[in-house]
Amino acid sequence: MTVMRGLLIVLALSAGRAAWGQEEMAIDNFSGVGVRAMGMGGAFAGVADDFTALFWNPAGLTQIEHREAYVAFSRNSIDTVADQGGTVAKSELSNTRIGSVGLAYPYPVYRGSLVFAAGYNRIKDFDSTIRISGFIPSEGLNSDDSFVHEGGLIALSGAVAVDVTPSVSLGLAISITRGEDDSAAEFTFEDVADRPERIFEAQETFSDDFKSVPSGTLGAMIRFPRDDPRFRGGITLSTGPTHKIGYTFRGIPDESGFNRVEYDDGTLERDVVIEEDGSLTPTVVEVSSGSYKLELPMEFGIGVSAIAVPSLLLAASAHFGEWSQAEYSGGDEGELRASAAFESQYDDKVRYHLGAEWEVPEVAVDLRAGFYTDPLPFAGPRDPDRVVSEDNPLVVMDQDRYFITLGAGVLVEDAVQLDAAWTRGTFERVEGQLKEENASTRLFMGLSYRF
Repeated sequence: MTVMRGLLIVLALSAGRAAWGQEEMAIDNFSGVGVRAMGMGGAFAGVADDFTALFWNPAGLTQIEHREAYVAFSRNSIDTVADQGGTVAKSELSNTRIGSVGLAYPYPVYRGSLVFAAGYNRIKDFDSTIRISGFIPSEGLNSDDSFVHEGGLIALSGAVAVDVTPSVSLGLAISITRGEDDSAAEFTFEDVADRPERIFEAQETFSDDFKSVPSGTLGAMIRFPRDDPRFRGGITLSTGPTHKIGYTFRGIPDESGFNRVEYDDGTLERDVVIEEDGSLTPTVVEVSSGSYKLELPMEFGIGVSAIAVPSLLLAASAHFGEWSQAEYSGGDEGELRASAAFESQYDDKVRYHLGAEWEVPEVAVDLRAGFYTDPLPFAGPRDPDRVVSEDNPLVVMDQDRYFITLGAGVLVEDAVQLDAAWTRGTFERVEGQLKEENASTRLFMGLSYRF
């Protein structure tokens, strides 16, 4: 009798962590930029009046009248509940990171506004976790498998914005994007029958290195009136970077291979393959490397904001990504990746953002709230070369991902702005026998100093 890691249908239903079913992490995975912006639900393309305009709409930088230094941090906590054929397993993952650091500098001009900005923004978050448990009747084994991604993309950007008319401004941001993604899969099987082996364990890891690549964002903004505007509208067009991704795989490639086999009598065997007759063949952990290029499509954004009543700002925006038009450039040197069929496996998606900010009268406090949708673009199946079936199903969204947001800010002595924001997002999806419920809680803290 042979134990095989694939018997749980894990390779088909593990949210893409198997090598051949790997989702491209650079697609989607919006992380949220700017504390004030995220308190307003990310509806900032038509506001963009602080340092984070560098990301949301560089044309909005012309609204900055004083030099501004900005720093922000974010904490992301993920809770996942997976139901595999009636067996429920939970997993958690949390990380705290720098979100933004930068400086905006208004250059003195005779008329209008000319502003330069430079800095760092964390633009995509790859963190995810899922744990899948089940029972394999044919083998008499309980299975407990976990899959984790940790990483993201950062953008080192420089921008310039200028008023071209009293009410219209243009801005251009040039970014160098890079990052990493460390993913790990752990497979554990425990005997509940009369096998001499008690526990089987295997681990696999992928370490992805996203090389530094350029991209750009062109923005335009109109505002009426120019000073203390009651209405603003903005549009952005961002070029899709061509990511060069170098990866390293570590693991035993044979699906009957295990890093650790423990027997009932306490004997341990490490790095072995279990043959058909039950015998063990020593093996080694394979280390394989390769690289490939991923071309992402352009993204388009549009936003508006208005002072509905005194002290109340309302904002809305939409961001469109034509993800099905992504493509690979060249082949995969290691032949382990670059296997997605984007036109059939990915859907084009639009993120919608709504937000509000209320300046509390008499005190220097702002209260914020918002909502945004962030639909998942991956539609499956995991293996594009096979027909859709029970062990190669489509991904069905029972509830697409959306976030509610809250935020607050306080201005200290007209120079220091302290901001905080909280976001909570959930989604539910079904993939064959696997049902996944995911909740993501993000906390943003930021400080800006105007001088």
